[in-house]
Amino acid sequence: MNKLAFTDFREFLNSVEEFTQEKLLQVKFLLENEGMEIESIDDLWINSDDVLFTLLPDGTLQRVNLYIAEQIVNQYKPLLEPDYKYHIYICNTLSKMFNHHRKHRYKINTRNDGTFYYLYIDYHGYIIKEKENERLRLCLNCLRKYYTEKGVRVNYLTEKDAWQFDLKKFHEEHKYFYEFNINDFELPQGLIPNVYPKNWSVIAKKYKEKQNWICEKCGWRPAKQEERRFLHLHHKNGDKRNNFSTNLQVLCIKCHANIDSFHGRIKNNSDYREFLKLKK
Repeated sequence: MNKLAFTDFREFLNSVEEFTQEKLLQVKFLLENEGMEIESIDDLWINSDDVLFTLLPDGTLQRVNLYIAEQIVNQYKPLLEPDYKYHIYICNTLSKMFNHHRKHRYKINTRNDGTFYYLYIDYHGYIIKEKENERLRLCLNCLRKYYTEKGVRVNYLTEKDAWQFDLKKFHEEHKYFYEFNINDFELPQGLIPNVYPKNWSVIAKKYKEKQNWICEKCGWRPAKQEERRFLHLHHKNGDKRNNFSTNLQVLCIKCHANIDSFHGRIKNNSDYREFLKLKK
């Protein structure tokens, strides 16, 4: 074992920076090529729009696609097109899969052309075929979420719509963890944008657990884990930077939508309509 002997703190910082840059290049290479495996949804970061990000070694957040990286096939039959789709949001499909602990090999990548590193395996786990650029289609629930975010009403979506989704455009639209890049703004000294902190998903989960997953206004409580998505965490004074418990309130999606006129936009969300059916 080699012992490091630093004569000054600057030497130490330079070594750390060099190591970080090396790790960063390795991670970026994986994300752009064969993808990186994740074990659970907790390995990812999710912004207020449910877009998927991963934390890079240098502390920056990178938007990613998530997909199942392999498919079991019969080696004596012709290979068909992949069964699995890719995801760009935490959608209903993805939430259910993780909540039910489906044993799949999940991967993330940063490609914007809709192709993925993909394996076809037999029932014993042996690789039958390896494809570096397998084309997958977008999950239909993710596509619905995309149009909802855009404020576009869509009555019916087909697989053709999912195949034609412009992933490159989506990457550009969601390049940053928030919907804008804070560094692009020329702000007066001391002025900080009213945005969610990077660890917002962690804060929200811990506070909801503290409140026993109960709406603090109407008392509704999810009967199933997958219904927890209908519980939101509200900032009482509207300041997303103030995450002291005195400023937080757990609300079901209906109570959140009716808290004031500003939050009425939540009623356009598909989750809101699904929640109303659930409460009937």
